[in-house]
Amino acid sequence: MTIGGPNNNNRGTLPSLLQALDGPGQLVILPHDNPDPDALASAAALKYLVGELLRKEAHIALGGIVGRAENRAMLTYLNITLVPVSEVQFGGGTQVALVDTQPGRPNNSLPEGLVPTAVIDHHPAYDDYPGVPFLDLRDQYGATSTILTEYLRESKLTIEPKIGTALFYGIAAETQDLGREATAADIEASHFLYPHTNKRRLAKIENARVPREYFRVFREAIDRAVLYDSVVVSLLGDVRYPDMVAEVADFLLRLDQVTWAAAIGTFGSCLHCSIRTIERDVNAGDLLQQVLGSKLAGGHDMIAGGRIHVGPDPAAHERAAAMVRDRLLAALGLAPSCGQPLVA
Repeated sequence: MTIGGPNNNNRGTLPSLLQALDGPGQLVILPHDNPDPDALASAAALKYLVGELLRKEAHIALGGIVGRAENRAMLTYLNITLVPVSEVQFGGGTQVALVDTQPGRPNNSLPEGLVPTAVIDHHPAYDDYPGVPFLDLRDQYGATSTILTEYLRESKLTIEPKIGTALFYGIAAETQDLGREATAADIEASHFLYPHTNKRRLAKIENARVPREYFRVFREAIDRAVLYDSVVVSLLGDVRYPDMVAEVADFLLRLDQVTWAAAIGTFGSCLHCSIRTIERDVNAGDLLQQVLGSKLAGGHDMIAGGRIHVGPDPAAHERAAAMVRDRLLAALGLAPSCGQPLVA
């Protein structure tokens, strides 16, 4: 569905967006913590639109870390600058635009009680958000970058190659090259953007160099993976960055005859869980919300993620990971006792 603000009830949302953001205060664009390519590209595109059309300076705030090699390469090769959220002053009339996330979700650093000026997201609506001036939620889209591409097309601006490359890669990464949850809108946006991409920079992002640690983590993820019928689960222990959990879940879903893949790991004091599926009968986002709680997880039909606070005790991390695994298996009608190691 598409949800618009008070003066916005159709897909022609750019004028309403600009009207909402055309205020005197500074603009802070806030993607979800530990932003992925879709979130980074959407934030960069919104900053570009605001700068060109409103002549207004905006800052993209980082609430977590950018750990995955491809995501770090995006920042480097596409000149996307992030400001730590700890350095952002949210008072004094500051406007906040949330991209690829929503108010009240645990995956963003929006200060409690602060109502954002704009929310742009492709996830299902988790609430009604009656006080938000501009709201554009399109859960029928595969990527938030697709929404920003439509704004960009409507603006008639010259497409800066780095913005075109960011949006193209954002869609590709979120939909696995238009193979996962991609809709006609995502395909159209991707085809529109491709001529405006910098192919050399795109190749450097897609083939980003990785450290030796990366291979060690994947080796251990495979060693720890357990098969439960058509479900594979890997308890990763501590990870160097939260995105590694999603990366492993994507990797494990490639296993032949597996229909569900899950990776569970701890970063800091939070346990992160990512699940992936090729099934269409069960919604992955709904399933993980059942496992972790409705406010601690979210996603779509085939991809979902969430996190819970577990504190600093390593023993608590292991107990929590086993609990999440068991709840996930139970939700899929399986028991932990039926598991077999992936690698003998």
